[in-house]
Amino acid sequence: MGKNLDVRITLVFSTVLLIGVTLLLIQFFKHVDCDNIIYYILSEQSQSEEPIEFYDKTPNSKTWEWNFGDGSPIDKRKHTFHTYKNPGKYTVTLTINGNCTSTREITLKDKYLLDKLGTPHIISSKIITVGQPAYFYSTAENAKTWEWAFGENRGINENSSNPVYTFSSSGEKIVTLVINGDFSRVAKKVIYVHPKVIRKTNPLDVTSYVYEKSAESFCLPRGSVKKDPLEDMLQYVPVAPKNKTQNDTIAPIKKATKVSEDQFEILLNKVAEGSKVKDDFSDFLCDDLEIPVVKNDSDLLTFAQLCANIKGKKIKIESIRLNKDKQTNCIKGLNINYKVKKYLIWSKD
Repeated sequence: MGKNLDVRITLVFSTVLLIGVTLLLIQFFKHVDCDNIIYYILSEQSQSEEPIEFYDKTPNSKTWEWNFGDGSPIDKRKHTFHTYKNPGKYTVTLTINGNCTSTREITLKDKYLLDKLGTPHIISSKIITVGQPAYFYSTAENAKTWEWAFGENRGINENSSNPVYTFSSSGEKIVTLVINGDFSRVAKKVIYVHPKVIRKTNPLDVTSYVYEKSAESFCLPRGSVKKDPLEDMLQYVPVAPKNKTQNDTIAPIKKATKVSEDQFEILLNKVAEGSKVKDDFSDFLCDDLEIPVVKNDSDLLTFAQLCANIKGKKIKIESIRLNKDKQTNCIKGLNINYKVKKYLIWSKD
């Protein structure tokens, strides 16, 4: 009788333990880390009247509720699209499994703003000389950031609204201006930089010159016109053939490696982890690591500075937009919004 009782007790405890372990495993595999919700908001131009893609990749997520912040109905799909009718700032809220919530703020530009404002015009000094300061300004309205390049080297030279620049070489220069980080309309102006004028310190005083002979002494005697012997001599002077300075074929335009904004975001996260460096992006940037970056809609810095800022930090990228050249596919600039985790708190960098 005692042995049967011990067996029953053992079976009861084994059954309870098995049920507990099963429930624990079910909760483990269904658990969602609310502090690590992973989803993407993908947009080509970040502007109104443009379909924007919303895609959740959070592990163990079963239900989704997208609140787009513009009064539209809740969307309960994992992968969906939404179009905002008006420009402005919107707070997007994603609720997963009914209890995990994450919010992001997106800023959309007016789709027709460029048509309203037009391409900015560059105004410069009329005469520009090497070694002397030249003054520039633009007529663009609602401008918040300026990116000037004066055609003497790669990259941005000035970031002020009315820059003063001194050219170090003469010749034709192409001045470019990008307003508010918008690479779709780049203002260009071709200018000519005059060489530096060298003035004589001691000009010759002609009035004090004494002629050794009269002007008549240098005149030829009058007579019939004779043939110049130099003409016959030039007929026998050999002439070297002209060398070709250009190739017969035109080299194809080098294009950058294609990369999506999603892939670019993953690579930036690896820079923060320390497994990637700025030089790993050369194929996408056409070897120009000094392209302009608009960070959190307020700071303007270069791509190399961005990589240095996020290295070794735990970051959460909220949105990213790449500005590419249509012909070469080179990335000419980017806009990024991200947060940094400090003391268990996420905040803007």
